[in-house]
Amino acid sequence: MSTHLFSRGYQKYNKSDLFQKIDALEIFREGSQIITKYFGRVVNNTPVSDKYEVFDIRSFMKSKIELLESNFNISFYNFRMKGGIQELILLSDEVEIAGSNYHKAFFILNSSDKSRRLNMNLGLYQADNGVYLVNSIKNFSLTTKHLKGITDKAEVASSHIDVETFDEQIKSIQSLVGERVMISQVRNIIIDKDQKVNHNKFDAFKNVLRWNHSKDFTKSQLGVLMTPSENLNIESYNDFSIDAFRVFLAYMNVFRNQDSYVVKRETEKILKITQCFIREEKLAQLLDLLD
Repeated sequence: MSTHLFSRGYQKYNKSDLFQKIDALEIFREGSQIITKYFGRVVNNTPVSDKYEVFDIRSFMKSKIELLESNFNISFYNFRMKGGIQELILLSDEVEIAGSNYHKAFFILNSSDKSRRLNMNLGLYQADNGVYLVNSIKNFSLTTKHLKGITDKAEVASSHIDVETFDEQIKSIQSLVGERVMISQVRNIIIDKDQKVNHNKFDAFKNVLRWNHSKDFTKSQLGVLMTPSENLNIESYNDFSIDAFRVFLAYMNVFRNQDSYVVKRETEKILKITQCFIREEKLAQLLDLLD
């Protein structure tokens, strides 16, 4: 499994090495510009207003690492710099869900180019295929703009974190195992507000299904999966059910190379299929009573 991690930029956890990389990051204001340097080289220069607050992301990351070390066995890390975006991912103990192993994962995402809010969340990471999910967790998660007061908000985040913090996430995923959902329901969940963008997401999701599981679908079902979303009409005659856990994995596979801000948004969207099961189960119970 570590081979997969190394190929995706992860390294075995060594706190002194990680702290050296974090300390090489410099973010400071020069007039109306925010300058970002890494190992002495300017990697981003962004104009900001007087309301923008330079946040000490180096101290924040190191303090949270110390906190997490006191409760979890950190095994791997990935510290990524992309222009004015900085992201730290820490991997800890493994849990098994439906025969696959997932690392408990911690995400700290920051930007000095105004493209991302300061985000701190946790999730699960499947090393074999690079798929991960991110959720907001009460008393740990943080999402805030880089405006006056960001430092105070960051200080009160992650007031409580222990092994039980992941229970809610694990249960959400486990609830999908063995369940089935109609492809029309999945389409309705994915395509909500931004029609054009979300049609593209649904098409990408269908492509993952076809590439990974083509033998499991009939010719008619493959026809649905191959039809561009904007031209697709799903009626009772061509609707079909699909394994809910497979739906989840296929959809999150679409975002495997995105940062935790994007993955968090898409995780929360696709897990709405759990709500479909709850509604259908209650409806079925009601119909049984009427019978």
